[in-house]
Amino acid sequence: MAATTIIDQSGIQSPLQRDARLTRGRKFNAEELQLLLLWSLGGEPAHGYELIKRFDELSYGYYSPSPGVLYPALGQIESAGLAQVELKGKRKNYRITPAGRDYLQCHAEHTQHLLAIFRHAAKKMLWMNQSTENEAAAAQATGWLPEFVRAGRALRASLLAHSEADHTEQRRIAAILRRATQEIQQVPAGDDITRANSREQ
Repeated sequence: MAATTIIDQSGIQSPLQRDARLTRGRKFNAEELQLLLLWSLGGEPAHGYELIKRFDELSYGYYSPSPGVLYPALGQIESAGLAQVELKGKRKNYRITPAGRDYLQCHAEHTQHLLAIFRHAAKKMLWMNQSTENEAAAAQATGWLPEFVRAGRALRASLLAHSEADHTEQRRIAAILRRATQEIQQVPAGDDITRANSREQ
């Protein structure tokens, strides 16, 4: 069924615009939550409580939307024709529609960026909770190496220390960060070989 109502997309920001931090209280705005709900429904239908559990499990218990936030968002994507309701006993199961899949595909980059923010925040909280007592356990739980975490902290501390730098120094730092970003985004040679081999198989 084609979508009869267009969801307000003003709250959907590009990955370059959207701050990577999650604020206290409500973590996502209405439009972002609708995208995440459609992504969660992309696998199989679910009722509201199942969706809350999925968010809780994905975030290691860091975030799950309250019923007061979840159900209005589900109602909005249903009204827009992006999801449909199927009665399963006394519960309403929500299923993504073809229009919902098209909408999700149109915003695939934004959705993946939100998921990356979500997972990073969850891992960060898990690391903070466990690393003070057992750094090895925190590394195993999150997949983060201690040196990876320390490098990120050192970078943030260095940028903070140079926040009053003059324009010449800011340009120098910006150039360093651009080079570092380019190197980070490059696929390591070993990964290229691994991917090529897996395609051949």
